[in-house]
Amino acid sequence: MAALQDKRIVVTGASRGLGEAMAVGYAREGARLVLAARSRDDLERVRALCADAGAEVHVCVTDVAEEDQVQSLVRTAVAELGGIDVFVANAGTSYPGLTDKRYTTLDTYDADIVERVMRVNAIGMWSCMKAAIPVLDEGASFIAIGSETGRIARAGSGIYAVSKACVDVLVTIAAGETAERGVRVNCLTPGGMVDTHLFGPDKMPEHLKQLPMGYSEPGVIVPAAVWLASDESRAVNGAQLSGRHFNATGAAQVLAELAGDTGAAGSTAVAGSV
Repeated sequence: MAALQDKRIVVTGASRGLGEAMAVGYAREGARLVLAARSRDDLERVRALCADAGAEVHVCVTDVAEEDQVQSLVRTAVAELGGIDVFVANAGTSYPGLTDKRYTTLDTYDADIVERVMRVNAIGMWSCMKAAIPVLDEGASFIAIGSETGRIARAGSGIYAVSKACVDVLVTIAAGETAERGVRVNCLTPGGMVDTHLFGPDKMPEHLKQLPMGYSEPGVIVPAAVWLASDESRAVNGAQLSGRHFNATGAAQVLAELAGDTGAAGSTAVAGSV
């Protein structure tokens, strides 16, 4: 039997990049899906890919920056699938200055850029938690897609790093609040990506490709995303897990690392962040 046979999974930001890769990966493992993003045309394209893999797939046009739309997404998923076993909060955004260096220090930002990035990456994550977690039953999994950028913040890291640091904090708090219910909340990071469409039509600029962390294709996140959605990871809660580290070490080693590194709220702490 496939690892996610009949698991009911919602993926936001599913129209391209990481979200597309995870959606197709879930479809191949037998999941039933609701895919969300702002672009219906792109969602329909990914829906076709998932259907070709044999999955039942529904789409729901959603902007996670709008709380009412996130609430509607959860209601749609419950109606179409009969409930939610896994919610993957993947949708995120960046800004033009990440590539053209317009925003070099915190005092150079325009307020509208700050508001949009925080509304999507931080408030949007909170909205997904607020809407989805109350309908998740024991054994369910909430997966927040984060970024190491917020953990290695330094001069010039910018508002994007701030927004992703917020994701880590939200996961830590939510994991502690849901533990007694048997609902797990974890943060999964892909590592540097060649192209998650955050960079616009020209993809990643050359000066960013030269950074020392190295860059990968979106598919690098799929094995860990499948594992966190599966029953094999039922004991993992509050973890900050690197997809690249998971691929390099395997599930057994990751579990061993997490078992030896517990956080203050009884949830597991950082494993293999890069």
